[in-house]
Amino acid sequence: MSPNRALLPALLLGLSSLATQPGYAADQAILGTKLAVKNPDSSDASRRKLSFSARDRDAAHTLSGDPSTPASSGGAVLQVLLEGTNPSAQIFVLPQRTTLRPKGLWRRLGSDGFRYSDPRGEHGPVRSLRVKRSSKGTFSLAAKLQGKHSPLDLVPPDGGTGAFVTLALGSGDRYCVRFGDGTLRNDGERSFEVQAPLTEGCPSLLSGDLLALSYNVAGLPAALSGSEPDINMPFIAPLLNGYDLVLVQESWKTPELNPFDPARVYHEILEAGSLHPFRSVSAPLPFGSDPSRPEALVSDGLNRFSNVPFEEVIRVPWDGCHASAADCLALKGFSMARATLAPGVNVDVYNLHMEAGGDPEDEVLRDAGVTQLVGFMETHSAGRAVIIGGDFNLHTDEEPDATQYQRLLGEAELVDVCAALACPEPGRIDKFAFRSAGGVALTPQSWRFETDVFVREDMEPLSDHDALAVRFGWEIGFPN
Repeated sequence: MSPNRALLPALLLGLSSLATQPGYAADQAILGTKLAVKNPDSSDASRRKLSFSARDRDAAHTLSGDPSTPASSGGAVLQVLLEGTNPSAQIFVLPQRTTLRPKGLWRRLGSDGFRYSDPRGEHGPVRSLRVKRSSKGTFSLAAKLQGKHSPLDLVPPDGGTGAFVTLALGSGDRYCVRFGDGTLRNDGERSFEVQAPLTEGCPSLLSGDLLALSYNVAGLPAALSGSEPDINMPFIAPLLNGYDLVLVQESWKTPELNPFDPARVYHEILEAGSLHPFRSVSAPLPFGSDPSRPEALVSDGLNRFSNVPFEEVIRVPWDGCHASAADCLALKGFSMARATLAPGVNVDVYNLHMEAGGDPEDEVLRDAGVTQLVGFMETHSAGRAVIIGGDFNLHTDEEPDATQYQRLLGEAELVDVCAALACPEPGRIDKFAFRSAGGVALTPQSWRFETDVFVREDMEPLSDHDALAVRFGWEIGFPN
């Protein structure tokens, strides 16, 4: 079942649970002092601002978690939920180190406090954040956000009724501030303010699921394909509509000016049959015009269809190729786009097609591909939840494929879906892996090759690969 978009406003309006939620080290509810959201010009998102503060003299509060550590568990996750007629939510990953700030954005404040500083908005709209417990036991939390250099999606709820702020420090506790009562001031779409709230509380989890499909559709011209794409693509197209997220490999779009006519490729058939509201723009075919790989006639063949919106697709070709499996004739590689599962719930979705072939050179190139992919993820998906699917061309019941795949999982902090669900065929080359991060917890719920779905009436398969379906459950959570 897809996320129920009609239910999201109700969920955002009804976040009032005080119980500790699974996936956190612990919840600590802090008494707020003030929250203000400013949107002085609805046509200029760069002028949006948000600030909040909390101060609680309850000596039972402790400081749990260390966002200043250089390890991947360092950093923090800030979540803001605004309630009202037009509710909104946004999650902010506050890392310790980035390529722009290798010395770190977090600093210790004495023995019991931390300060996050990003005044130029290099890593997001959170300019500053301070969390501290004084020697007398007073716990304080404050932050300032601005949309000048990075997108700030939060706007006044236009009839606001309250808000929640949560902060998870590394793998430590989650601190919750409830702005649900006190003095409320609304100025339509321009501003919303809450002062001196009277009660504390933590929000409930926002959750849903996503049915994902990875499918190498064997869409090379009929004379070269390992299947019969001219016959099969019209059958494949409507079947893809049964899935929330579809990642296809070997699917290229025939250009209007086709120098190889009548030879063609077939992605436009899948596009014509798709009912998904969001789809990738197919990369143009180079026909030998790409100076980085002049022998390449086709592009990466990586495309996606989705029921949830995603940002611009980033495409990255592998640094090298070997001619044994005709890999140099395509710009094979991987693509990434950030998908929004629900307001404030984002996941980086990767689609890849690794080097084929069984020569020693191919094994070296696949290993180099692992290094290239991990390096990209460290730069572009640091601290974020990830789903990655595709044709890995790694038979993980053999060597060196098994070692290479385990290196990818370990260095990118991914979990193989087969390992999580103890699937019966872990060695297959079509795979899904994932990781929970950035306040988004992912849990695979099912794994299945759709061998009885993607077949013709004569039961012949529609590709030389089987389509792999995985259902992911998701929730806004902070995994240990």
